[in-house]
Formats: sequence, structure tokens, C-alpha cells
Amino acid sequence: MRRIHTAILCAAIISLAALPAWGDQVKSFCDKVEGSGRGETLFKAFAEGLKPEQMEMTLSEEPDDAGRVRHLFLDLTGCNLGGVRIDRLEIEALDVQFTPCDEWTEEGPDIEDMLMVYARAVIRESDVNKALVSDEFGDDDGHWHDISLDLQNGGVYVKGYYLATFIFRLDILIELEGTFGIVGGKQVWLEDYSMRVNRMDVPEYLTEKAISKIQPIIDLNEFVFPLTLKSVEQKEDEVILRSRVLPTPFDGLKYVFTRSDNEKATTQ
Repeated sequence: MRRIHTAILCAAIISLAALPAWGDQVKSFCDKVEGSGRGETLFKAFAEGLKPEQMEMTLSEEPDDAGRVRHLFLDLTGCNLGGVRIDRLEIEALDVQFTPCDEWTEEGPDIEDMLMVYARAVIRESDVNKALVSDEFGDDDGHWHDISLDLQNGGVYVKGYYLATFIFRLDILIELEGTFGIVGGKQVWLEDYSMRVNRMDVPEYLTEKAISKIQPIIDLNEFVFPLTLKSVEQKEDEVILRSRVLPTPFDGLKYVFTRSDNEKATTQ
């Protein structure tokens, strides 16, 4: 019965997405991107590399023989970057130079150069907390435990325990209040923070060492596009990252991907 429901869902998604939308040509895929065209190959590479719950890609045209695309727009829901789920990620890129098409591998092309790239990302408090709990980033020595993060208007509160060895073993409760800041255009760090340590006379260098284990909070250095973030906005339950210019969708060749088992995908 579940397989029948999944098949019906896929068919419904493909049928709806295939309807004409502002003159776009639409190619839709459920669970797996197939096809040997250059557009499909490029779309498949993004889908498999970023593992989104939903994704749309718009091209001004398919890549030419040299691997060039004049205009590209990506809209992803639920992709994973640096161990953190990104609730919504929008990317606009101009004059993108991929590797020549005859050099594309099964994994798709590499990006060699581009004129401009703009981005907007929305990250939920709950997803940052899941990444902290699952140890997918930050503390690689297992000293941190029971970490939680609470986004507040204009600030952030972090609470956690750090098991330190200083003459003897100490399980230190560390509480931080601060803000998020952009470092190097690609990372989000906890900045301007004040720190509280529970009823213990602990050397400052020890607490600073503990904090360094969870920095950066978000790291986009390995992202396929060379993004440069300019601002971060904190709300009650989310963080919004932006480049200097916001990405703008346009009409063109559109590719749509959806996972049938997606239970969390949302639009904004």
C-alpha cells in the first residue's frame, strides 16, 4: 500500500510541475534525476551533491560545448551544508563557466569561474540544535555534551557542558550570550559573547578553548559556489544569511526535483 501511495504522489508532483508556468519549459523528477542532456546532467550533479528535499533549477539555456551558462538560479529546500540542514537556500549565478562538456564525469562538471553569485539562506534553530546534538560539526574530541542553542531577537543563547582535564576532571557548565557574525564571507561565528561558568574558578584560556570547539557554527567554505555573505539577521527561531545583492528568479529552462519520502520540506 505504501508503494502505491508513493507512486501516486510522484505522479501527482510530476503532473502538476509539468503544467506551463509563465512560459517556462519544465522537466520534473521524483526521487531520481534521469536523462542524458546537459541540463539534466548538471541538475543531477546538484541534486546528488547537495541532497535537497526539494530543488528547482532555472537555466537561461543548456550549457554550451565550452560548459558556459549565462544565467542560473537554484532554489533548494532542506539541503545539508557542513552538517547543518539549510531550510531554504537560493542561489543566482551569472556567466558561469563549468568545465567543458566533453570533460564531464559521471559526477557532473566542476565550476571553473563565474562573474557574479548571489545567495540567501534560511537556517532554523531546530536544525542547528540537531547538528549540535549529533556531533556532526565542531567538537571532534567528545568533550562537549548536552549543548543547546536558543535564538532570540538580536541575539543567541548557548548552553552546554564541557568535560575538561585541568589537574583533575571538571564537567563545566558554560553559558554564552552573544550574536552571530560573518567571518571571511563564508562562516558564521558566535561573536561579542559574554560567558558564565558555574561556580568554578576556571582559567579563561580553558573556557576559550572549549568555545573554539564549536566555532564556526555554520561553514560554507566547501560549498560548490564561491559565496560571499555580507549580513546575518537573527529572528526568534531562524537565522537568515544574505549576500550584498539578493538572488532573483527568472524565466527559462526549469528543472524540478522532489523526494517522495520528504516529510519536512517546507516552502517560504
